[in-house]
Amino acid sequence: MIKRKFLSWLILNRERRSKMTGRFRFVTAAVLALMAIGARAPAASEEEGIIRIGGSTTLLPIIATIADNYMKRYPTWDKVDPSLPKKGVVIYVSGGGSGGGVKSTINGTFDIGLVSRDLSDKERELLGRHQTFLVGKDAVAFVVNKANPLVKVRESFDKTELAAILSGEKKTYKDIDGRLPNSSIVLFVRDSSAGSAEIVQEKIMGKQQIAPDALQVPSQGTLLKKLETSRLAFGYISSGLALGSKQLRTFAFEGIKPLNQRIASGDYTLARPLLLLVKGEVRPVVQRFIDHVLTEGQREVERNSYVPAKGAK
Repeated sequence: MIKRKFLSWLILNRERRSKMTGRFRFVTAAVLALMAIGARAPAASEEEGIIRIGGSTTLLPIIATIADNYMKRYPTWDKVDPSLPKKGVVIYVSGGGSGGGVKSTINGTFDIGLVSRDLSDKERELLGRHQTFLVGKDAVAFVVNKANPLVKVRESFDKTELAAILSGEKKTYKDIDGRLPNSSIVLFVRDSSAGSAEIVQEKIMGKQQIAPDALQVPSQGTLLKKLETSRLAFGYISSGLALGSKQLRTFAFEGIKPLNQRIASGDYTLARPLLLLVKGEVRPVVQRFIDHVLTEGQREVERNSYVPAKGAK
């Protein structure tokens, strides 16, 4: 009960701060996520009103915001639908990466897994009966700080060039282009459990490995900050974050820029689905929240510069 009251206090306090910035909103969502990690979430049989969600850090801020607004709007589930129990609406949202989202859905920790890639055959086998719901679509984009020397000489990279940089074969900016200074490339990548890391490995690296001295970052939000503040950084990030940043220059991949219309059409080949994953039978309260994400929640998907489900192929 104390945890429930504290959660309610956070939500009410956030409501009073009407002039919060976007970054502060993300911090509040992160606090809710930490609460979910630090406290054991009751099983469905103990508390029917609780939904546990987690996984992809690309989807995390979107789903956390939707969940926060949903809890403000509906204090109890019977307010959503009279057929639902008169229990408090409590939605825990945490990160951990797409791989973690799938694993925690398989073992029952999460009611909904957040996944920003396709499921593997092995994952489908372990899940057994399951459903995926397409929330939207985005892509992996390669970026640098706008003060980076590459900005003046390159607009696009192909697969071979990117693999040479990511593997550490090219260690300095002069190795990329002889006109550039002999400054070391500071390489930022996601950890291996991230959906973006798996896409890069599959579609760019193949059998090659990421350079051992590449700096692995645990979330999209942290990665964004690192890339925005490091002049010599080179890395990849969600296209929604890349296009929404005033500090980053986004490169085309094989001549195609990661714009939403090119992602939706399939022309930009580093695109990926943004999925909600549920194992087994979907509980009624879980289905109602998913329905909300796929309808009113689509506005939040668009606000974050991603392709909404209706526009994704």
